[in-house]
Amino acid sequence: MSRFRSSAVPSCRRHATADGPIRLDLLVNPYGPSVHVQDALAGSDELHLPARLRETRLQLRLAQVVGVPPDWLLLTNGVEDLLGMLFLWRRQRGPLVLFPPSDPGDERRAALHRWETVHLQRGATFGLDLDLETLGELPREATAMVGSPNDPTGTLLGNQDAVRLTRGCELVVVDERHAEYSGRTLVPLVREFDNLLVVQSFETWAGLAGLPFAYAVGPPRLLKELEAYRQPSGMTTGAVLAAAATLDDLAYVRATAQRVREERARLYRTLRKLNMLRPLPSWANFLLARIERGDADYYARELARRGIQVHRPPHPELASYLRLSATRPDHTDALKRALIEIAAPL
Repeated sequence: MSRFRSSAVPSCRRHATADGPIRLDLLVNPYGPSVHVQDALAGSDELHLPARLRETRLQLRLAQVVGVPPDWLLLTNGVEDLLGMLFLWRRQRGPLVLFPPSDPGDERRAALHRWETVHLQRGATFGLDLDLETLGELPREATAMVGSPNDPTGTLLGNQDAVRLTRGCELVVVDERHAEYSGRTLVPLVREFDNLLVVQSFETWAGLAGLPFAYAVGPPRLLKELEAYRQPSGMTTGAVLAAAATLDDLAYVRATAQRVREERARLYRTLRKLNMLRPLPSWANFLLARIERGDADYYARELARRGIQVHRPPHPELASYLRLSATRPDHTDALKRALIEIAAPL
């Protein structure tokens, strides 16, 4: 059920410098956006104008890439904008079901919108471990939100669990903002289930964090209800231009994501050999690693002293874990050297 096609990886046309800290705490593609994005923005004299016509053209092009009719897409100014719309739409219709440890942003949004939440803790390997009894206890009008791959665990939502959720909840939202790194998507299921939405974005894998662009894929009936909470001004012209330019250079941008996937595998092997941090299998562009010797405070502090920033998940159950992003080979090499130094006194 994959719509992603692998391709030969061309030599990268953007060479980031090694100056400054090594940011293994960020989730954006380290190779940045396509150079076509810069050209499109620099060559436009319409950034101050509404993007209605360009937005329509972009929707038609994107529908062909995603493999759905155009009215099965709703474009928005980034994931934050899209999820904000969704929370306004659904907050009065039943509780929000979350599966921690997961993106803490969903918890913050729920608190901001005063939306009741129900937590179903993940299993030992951070899968959902759903069963009929658990789902039977959920209110039928509930909205379930699941990351796939999930942040920070890197785990996927399987087809079987997705189907179970659609039968137990009124609406299921699958956040696939990191899906290009996994090569897996649940988009084909939206044609089979009328209560399933899939959220995708160009912000991480395509390097458009500074020009947020995201979209929801789902049945037109649901998208029409969601669109009622969209900003009247629609998409920003800069985001539309950047997304269209990304589609113009899609093979290259996907090739940089492939590079990151390959570096994730190399980072995994490196950590396994060092035997200080035990990485867990991941389908995202990051690894969740359990500390085997020492503690998280020690590693985060000592790595920062050596110019390497890592992410400490805020979840209490992950107190002995670090999240490390896969970036470039020289960054992995620098991390390896630093970990060997840090572990020496332990």
